[in-house]
Amino acid sequence: MEFIFGTVWGWIGTASLVVIGCAVVAYFIPQFRIYALAVAGVFISAATIYTKGTRDRARLEARRKEEAVRKARADYAKIDNRPDSNESVSKRMRDGSF
Repeated sequence: MEFIFGTVWGWIGTASLVVIGCAVVAYFIPQFRIYALAVAGVFISAATIYTKGTRDRARLEARRKEEAVRKARADYAKIDNRPDSNESVSKRMRDGSF
């Protein structure tokens, strides 16, 4: 169950199977046509909403990671570019502020 409703490919695969099943029911059993089309529409909508939310979340996580890397690089550059003398190094070693 985790794969079916927990991943993008699970949602797409499940929705496509349900839509195909609903198309078969709508074609061969006319009295259930309206219900089959409604179920197919619900599954298409749910899969679309889930996959869009997943893509938006991935984009947000990538942006956060990029910002964190940029901040870390700026901090490291600040550390690398500071002037080091024997006195400043020994003071930082005593204070514990590397």
